[in-house]
Amino acid sequence: MSVAISDAAIRIIADAIYLESPSTVIEAYSAFGQEARTFASSQELCAYANLQRNSRDPSVHLAVHYPDMAGRVVNTRVALDPARCAGHTYRYRADGWGLIQVCLQLGSGSQRSSVSANSEKRANAWAATIPDLDSPAVWDWPAVARHLRRLRRALKQAIP
Repeated sequence: MSVAISDAAIRIIADAIYLESPSTVIEAYSAFGQEARTFASSQELCAYANLQRNSRDPSVHLAVHYPDMAGRVVNTRVALDPARCAGHTYRYRADGWGLIQVCLQLGSGSQRSSVSANSEKRANAWAATIPDLDSPAVWDWPAVARHLRRLRRALKQAIP
């Protein structure tokens, strides 16, 4: 069972994300029928988290990319079944083999806040399933791992 993350904890994580000037911080999944939101600063991200806290799904799911990780973020349009999604027909998903996924749980529930990313081995194993993405070989995997460790440390500091 997870505990809602505090505003102070969100600030610690947001500041850690922007500490090394990411090239992209974007919603991992957009709202139905909308483009994915991007965030230019720690302040923007904290303000968004504050809005999400009182939403139907009190969480923030981000994809983070730093220039030294190489690779690129692909904003994929995902078709939806309107019968299952209140009439909505699409949403966007941030894709890329080395993207760092940050999930902040803003309400109490079964999921915990987390920071994760594919490993090079996992990306290579799955690469054939999504041929529209760049090869995992273009990513700088040591850089991905370094940023992943740094953001995990920030999460651990924020939520002991």
